[in-house]
Amino acid sequence: MEKVPKKKPRKGINKKMAALLLLGVILLAGAGVYFLRQPVVPQIVDEGPKPALLSRSEEDILSIAIQPADGFRLLGKEDRALRDQVVRDILNVCTDLTAEDTVINTAESPVNLADFQLSPAQVRVVIGYQDGEKKELRIGAPTPDEIPQRYCMVGEDAHIYSVLTADTDVFFHDVDYLRAFSQPELRGDLLDRITVTGEITFDAHYTLSGWIMDAPYRYPLGALRTDALLQNIEKMAFESCLGTDQEVDVSLYGLDRPALTVTLDQAATVVTGETADGQQVSVDVPEMRYTLMLGDETGKSGVYVLWNHEVYRASNFLLGFWKEMNVDALLLREPVNLLVNNLNRVTFSVHGKTVAYEVQMVEVVTQNNQIAVDEYGRTLYDAAVRRMGEDADMDAETFLSWYQRLAALAPAGTLPTAYVPQGEPWAQIILENDTLTREIAFYAYDALHSAMAVDGVCRFYVENSTLQALSDDAP
Repeated sequence: MEKVPKKKPRKGINKKMAALLLLGVILLAGAGVYFLRQPVVPQIVDEGPKPALLSRSEEDILSIAIQPADGFRLLGKEDRALRDQVVRDILNVCTDLTAEDTVINTAESPVNLADFQLSPAQVRVVIGYQDGEKKELRIGAPTPDEIPQRYCMVGEDAHIYSVLTADTDVFFHDVDYLRAFSQPELRGDLLDRITVTGEITFDAHYTLSGWIMDAPYRYPLGALRTDALLQNIEKMAFESCLGTDQEVDVSLYGLDRPALTVTLDQAATVVTGETADGQQVSVDVPEMRYTLMLGDETGKSGVYVLWNHEVYRASNFLLGFWKEMNVDALLLREPVNLLVNNLNRVTFSVHGKTVAYEVQMVEVVTQNNQIAVDEYGRTLYDAAVRRMGEDADMDAETFLSWYQRLAALAPAGTLPTAYVPQGEPWAQIILENDTLTREIAFYAYDALHSAMAVDGVCRFYVENSTLQALSDDAP
């Protein structure tokens, strides 16, 4: 039967304990060299219930020292706080650690402790208590069990025990992991511009009609693909803090010559909230500019980054999307993407035949001459469409049905990178609103397809038959 580890619920840490732990924790970066010799694992000793190796309250703990096999190093400074969650995890283990098995009594059956990485130990933990008592926990090599465990010994106890690896992992973090730091807090809906330089060139800005890329060339971006990028930006998080760019040598991490430099411009906003006594308050947050630099790989599926003048390690799982950015994948495939309520005029020309439509949103009026509203009191609007050169509005439903087909115009394939159109376009679509004019031109490419240029840039081709059908069916 598989063993199920049992642990007491995690307890909070009071301020006194956090301060004591801050003063008392010592650690060396790294956890020692992995053992070279595999121990001869003796028969497990069955001595009844699982032994409780550590079992005293948090209030009893004065200090915790963690010493890997090759020496001590002071953790941070007294004015530098530790990560609250790491402190909680350390205290949780130090107040409640139970062995999974008793492996052997070395007093009765002597063994070479070095075979178990217990002399010297991979990690040595010394807990000091308020009453002056100290207890030492030595953690060694992984056991061969299916459930990940490690060998350990406690104080002068001659027994070798096994404990769950999940319980001891917190002692194997390096100094940098324990430093307290703030994670980025970005909102994708407030970003105005994203700029990337270095191994990748990318510059895009937000408009009411969607994101527009300005470099490496000007082209509209697809909404779904851009939303995915913004979500990745919001999820950015760091693994550990190495210190400020004044405390560490950034050249050691490739940050003096970053592979990528990312600049994020965030618009001004107003943050609203409620005070403890129930009052509604709002705070003006000015526009902000953030800079992220990505340096060398850490060698552990991670990357070194510089953010807000501090150097961090970050996982490629959360930051790797920058280096994997594919500009072409972000491009808008269906360039007729303006919603009708954000549209003033549509012009469609094929072989010199041009048709144009003016679009306005007008208030809906009820039978008793009242302005119609929805259930939330918001005014309802309908589209009024007039074909250029005519005095009366046309049937809006007919236009909307055709425009829906126009908006579905999608590429049949991707053009070669170096493709340059020749001659004059045989078809053209122009979309206009209050802030944007988008020109979509079509050039002969082969017998069945035309190259599609959006604001002068050709990246895709479309089927000629689709364009001709839209021209023939234009209302």
